[in-house]
Parts: sequence; structure tokens; C-alpha cells
Amino acid sequence: MKIDGLNKTDWLMMVLIAVILYDTDYSNLQAIDYVLLVSVTAWLIMLGIRLYVVNVKNKR
Repeated sequence: MKIDGLNKTDWLMMVLIAVILYDTDYSNLQAIDYVLLVSVTAWLIMLGIRLYVVNVKNKR
């Protein structure tokens, strides 16, 4: 199944994010960890919007 709008770099980002989040010590978060979590959340929201626009809005 091919998802239009999902690039190889998006897959790479998801793998790297999973590795980083797996290695994060959630009981001892520092400022850089909060920046990372906010950035990942913003990227995932923007990815969702981009995929919605490409796959739903452009198909009409």
C-alpha cells in the first residue's frame, strides 16, 4: 500500500524518532528533551495535515 505524500525521509524521521524516544529517560527530563518532544509533536501534526491534504482534499 503506497501512501501519496509520504516520502522516504518521512520514514527515516519516524525510525529516528522511535529510536530517540525509546532511549529517552522520562523520569529525568531536561530542557532539550522537552524541546525534542514538542518538535516531534509539531512534526507529526504537520505530517498528518500534509497527508490529509494530499490524500483527501486533492482526490476530490
